[in-house]
Amino acid sequence: MSDQKIWDVVTGKAIAVSSDLEDRIEIINSKISSKVEIKSFVDIYEPKSEEVLLFDDGICVIKQKANRTSQKEKLNSETQSWPKSHADYLKKKVREKVITDVVLLEIAQGKFEYIISPIDPEGNNLFPLEKVIQTQLKVHYQNYNNPIPIVAIVDGASTIRKRLKNLNEAGITTILDWYHLSKKVRDFLAMISRNKAEKNEHFKFLFSHLWHGKVEECLDYLQNKVVARNQNKLDELINYFTKHQTSIINYERRKQAKKTIGSGRIEKGVDLTIGKRQKDNGMSWRKLGSRALAILKVLEFNNLWQQAWFPEAA
Repeated sequence: MSDQKIWDVVTGKAIAVSSDLEDRIEIINSKISSKVEIKSFVDIYEPKSEEVLLFDDGICVIKQKANRTSQKEKLNSETQSWPKSHADYLKKKVREKVITDVVLLEIAQGKFEYIISPIDPEGNNLFPLEKVIQTQLKVHYQNYNNPIPIVAIVDGASTIRKRLKNLNEAGITTILDWYHLSKKVRDFLAMISRNKAEKNEHFKFLFSHLWHGKVEECLDYLQNKVVARNQNKLDELINYFTKHQTSIINYERRKQAKKTIGSGRIEKGVDLTIGKRQKDNGMSWRKLGSRALAILKVLEFNNLWQQAWFPEAA
């Protein structure tokens, strides 16, 4: 098949799958009209407490320009006389991204389902991802007699916090992933500390306290003990801790309970779903093409490939 024919097959199948999912969601919601109940507080340190893990993350790829050749020639001609750093900055700045959100929902002990939004013929989401999550919760937990004890392990992005709020107005037990928290602090300390010795000192204090969930002590340290090379970055770090205070937990205690503290599963999930295929050097994507491939990959991971392509045989 030609490139164009492959494009037509892939996008056509993804749109058809999306349409089927839209119909399925409407049917399920008409049969189960009541909204699923989600437990607003889960004891995350109790080894025997039930948990339904939810991982949520987004991944971006380079967006294809409408007219790649003419745009590139125009940009090069405008920036030829600029200092190299300025030209490179502008080129990087104008490159738009296609962002796709992927959720992993635990549907049985240790078994997860990939969830992604269905798309329209332009590649836009047909409806918010939380609507798909709510529907799948109805499918898998309709016979669950109590509110569902969801524990969301996320990186703290505002879009994810908003999605969780939409899932349950009363709140969802949320853990800020240790990897993202530690990376964020490392990055900020590199811009705040005046020298390497100070950086090591700040690092030692903050990480030992964050590992035990002592956010108040960290805030007091940052506000009263740190002399910053960049005050704006110090203020940003203080604001970061304040904003995520309820999601920064006692990681050591939870680890001792043999429970998950990181979002490595979803990091690997978005990489397998999108990154591995779509993030090679020089690649750029239209929104429809990128999200269509992601939908088909989700079908494969959810063991629905045969059913989607060969329904009679399946």
